[in-house]
Amino acid sequence: MKKFTKIIERFEQNIIRDGLEANEAKEAFGQAKPDDLNNFTLLYETFAKWSAFYEEKDLENLKSYSIPETIVTFYRNFEPQNLPALSGGIRLLGLEQIKEENASAVPSMFFVKFGLLTVATTIGGNVICLDLNEIKNDEPSVLIADHSFCSYNDDLDVIECVIVPDDIADNYSDDEPIVLTYDLIKRCLPQVADSFSDFLNKLANEEYVDIENEYL
Repeated sequence: MKKFTKIIERFEQNIIRDGLEANEAKEAFGQAKPDDLNNFTLLYETFAKWSAFYEEKDLENLKSYSIPETIVTFYRNFEPQNLPALSGGIRLLGLEQIKEENASAVPSMFFVKFGLLTVATTIGGNVICLDLNEIKNDEPSVLIADHSFCSYNDDLDVIECVIVPDDIADNYSDDEPIVLTYDLIKRCLPQVADSFSDFLNKLANEEYVDIENEYL
């Protein structure tokens, strides 16, 4: 928690510098409501109920995922609440926004089945996700995805990857859908940080000047 305290202090300094009053900066992060925190940690129960795309049976694999305690600690004590967009136009989502984004927004609602959880968005509508498949030292890696990376193909009833590197697309015929899998996610989505705390630290230090042009 100590490392997060220092990061939050830098965020507060930055947003005060950018024009927010000191008392407003103190309200930018706060303690989470227990119900919101439960929705965040109980992935299967939350998205089996709220997903606008998947049926409950499609999300059985979410039972094998859990939010690392380090991440839970951050949101329990420092949930983004009245936070303006930060450096590079990145917006950290609060817990209710995280639920809504991953339940009903494209591409986040497609990703959640594969253990990716969107926790931030960019000025261009792209998404920044925790990869719960890759956890080291109790923290997941952090990926970024173009909002047009994948879409639902109604005719074929599949989630189709639209933006992929040529070396991947060359393995498919012109009329063959590139169906979304975790393997494709890992091969296509750039990693913006090794861990969640690394991502927050870089964001607080304003290292992401133009994250979209830099990574997408």
